[in-house]
Amino acid sequence: MISLLYAHPYAHHARLEQMMLNAVQHWPGLELRELYQLYPDFYINVALERKMLQSSAAIVLHYPMQCGLPPALLVQYLHKVFQYGWAYGTNDAGDAVMSLQGKSFWLVTHAVASHHELDPCYQQSMFTPLRQLALSCGMRWQQPLMLPELTDATVATQAAELFRHGLEQLTLTKDDRDPHAS
Repeated sequence: MISLLYAHPYAHHARLEQMMLNAVQHWPGLELRELYQLYPDFYINVALERKMLQSSAAIVLHYPMQCGLPPALLVQYLHKVFQYGWAYGTNDAGDAVMSLQGKSFWLVTHAVASHHELDPCYQQSMFTPLRQLALSCGMRWQQPLMLPELTDATVATQAAELFRHGLEQLTLTKDDRDPHAS
């Protein structure tokens, strides 16, 4: 299973973004989690989310990037769900834990306003905290997909194709790792 964590604070206004999601929503083995619909009050069901992530072969974070930052709810989600003592580090008994070890971790995002966010040097530093989180959890960091601002249906269609290609690669990675994967 691939867990797609979609975090857009104004998803109902993001019609081009919805085109992208519609293009992949029926992807075999994809679990779409629209965080702002599930947790509008920011109260995250940590136990449920952890169970879902543990059953996934890959975790995809999909969100708009503004000023180099992910949306607030996604940050809250990462703080609560990817907590020290469960996702990485040691538990109360002092045993090392890495509950998400071996899973693929992929970011899909797009710039909302500034074009400098598409600069590869800027991207490298912008994604450093999420890359470090993935590596601390023993996950396999996948090269992020940074899309341009979704300005029209043509750009959104091209972005959806890149998104589908990335999901294909994650599926191949999962199948290569586990010959019994469905």
